[in-house]
Amino acid sequence: MDRKTVSAFFLIALILMAMPYYYEFLGLAPPPKELPVQQKKPAAQAPQKAHSSALSYDKPTQVEPVGETSLSEVKEVIVFLDSPLYTAGVSSRGGGSLVSFLLKQYPLDDSATVNLILQEMNGDNLLLAFREISGDNVLLDQPWNMSASYAHGDTVSIDSDLSLHFSSSVSGHSINKSLTFYPDNYTITVSADLQSMSDDIISQDRFNLIWNGGIPSTEPNKHDEASFFSANLSQGQEVTKHGGKSGNTVSSSGRTDWTAVRSKYFTAAIIPISNSNYGEIHAEDNRSLDLNGNSKAPLYDMAVGFSSSAPAQAVVYLGPLQYNKLKDLGVGLENTMSLGIAPIRFISRTVLFSLVALYRVVPNYGIVLIIFSIIVKLLVYPLTKKSYQSMKAMQVLQPEVMGLREKYKSDPQKLNQATMKLYKERGVNPLGGCLPMLLQMPLLFALFIVFRSTIELRGAPFTLWINDLSQPDGLIPLPFSLPLYGDQISLLPLLMGASMFVQQKMTTSPVNPQQKMMTQFMSVFFVILFNQFPSGLNLYYTLFNVLTIVQQKYFVHPTDSSVAAVKRS
Repeated sequence: MDRKTVSAFFLIALILMAMPYYYEFLGLAPPPKELPVQQKKPAAQAPQKAHSSALSYDKPTQVEPVGETSLSEVKEVIVFLDSPLYTAGVSSRGGGSLVSFLLKQYPLDDSATVNLILQEMNGDNLLLAFREISGDNVLLDQPWNMSASYAHGDTVSIDSDLSLHFSSSVSGHSINKSLTFYPDNYTITVSADLQSMSDDIISQDRFNLIWNGGIPSTEPNKHDEASFFSANLSQGQEVTKHGGKSGNTVSSSGRTDWTAVRSKYFTAAIIPISNSNYGEIHAEDNRSLDLNGNSKAPLYDMAVGFSSSAPAQAVVYLGPLQYNKLKDLGVGLENTMSLGIAPIRFISRTVLFSLVALYRVVPNYGIVLIIFSIIVKLLVYPLTKKSYQSMKAMQVLQPEVMGLREKYKSDPQKLNQATMKLYKERGVNPLGGCLPMLLQMPLLFALFIVFRSTIELRGAPFTLWINDLSQPDGLIPLPFSLPLYGDQISLLPLLMGASMFVQQKMTTSPVNPQQKMMTQFMSVFFVILFNQFPSGLNLYYTLFNVLTIVQQKYFVHPTDSSVAAVKRS
């Protein structure tokens, strides 16, 4: 990295230290749009109690079974559905809700697999709720009858689309609900029919499909992960981000495209298929309970409203934040991914697509990063060559510039005039090294964003001690934690700092002690800053620095025309 690139990264570092606000500064999530914000009193929670619904469904539900069976005899039935992608535990509670959802392709750091459902936190999922004509809120959370003859605890393999049908009644009115699962994706189709009680019981012709508690924490670096937790509401293809303030609700009537909650790598979203008439997101503080394993992240509740006078249908996506999978849903859910502001987003997507494409050929993301760094260096070679040539030419002139500074040290105006005259006579543009580096800045930002936030590198091993490119390559644990540096010593940041020092030394003028001091400071500072960054990010920048050193030593020689012209003068 040359001085201008390092300066750019220094600015990024300042932003990072201002967490959690730096993500909004970099545009990693859409800015909030002005919508009605209602302040609601959080539901009272007893210690160690599961997360309560933010929508205050506190009236005992009048749910009755269909047929002759008494209400007390309706028992909860849980069936486990096993697909190539996940194993889902489905309860008859509420006409089908999830008690577990294990993702087979995504392990945790303790070798268990990611489970996106924790009963004490987001167990109130895929439930139906409405307001009675009397004004009371009702949550249909008691067990329903399951039409299939599965026994409690049965496991069913999903080789093709599989539907579970449930039925019950409310005050003598029959209601139905079904969940359809698919073997090759992470979507669930939820269908509900409450028409029979639309006129007599349900107020405002609306019931809600709700998901309370968001999704749990899955990553070991809780502070970093917490900065990615968010919730979004899309209406009319305009995305509104909840600010995360506890007790606040962002809601709006009208056609809702989707609601979604996300962590760093996973998301849960409700996508209406039928016409929807309402959308809502609510946040609650998680610090006292720490239900999702990350007290720094809020708990989000979401709801989508449907007309009760007609059958309703929605798709629920519960799975990884993978761009192609989200884009295939066709509703713009991929915009919740942290790919940067609009000018950078296209570059971030291109970088991501390139990495995925290379991985199909070379199934090791560490080797992919090596190949990718070479490709990037070749692409930016014309720009960097011009920049380095300009800097070398400036280095040749440094003794004369220092002489002018000494001669005109008491007259800044004459110093500027004499310096610019010297540059003009020698044919050197003092800004010649800036423009090429400025043109590279969007790429540098995009690389930083992609390597830090995309799930493709999560759990991806490279070689030797680097077993997860999304985590720091800590070699030596420390018995304490240092601010910014963390609680381990990682090797790749040390290698990156060394390569940065060598590369900076090659571009720093020996007659400028200030530049020398800045070089040493920046090398140390970046070792400290990058110690907790993903090893994939450190691997890429280390390789890029090494390639830059090779370029400067062997391909930008002092006998190049720009420098030779200065010397001849």
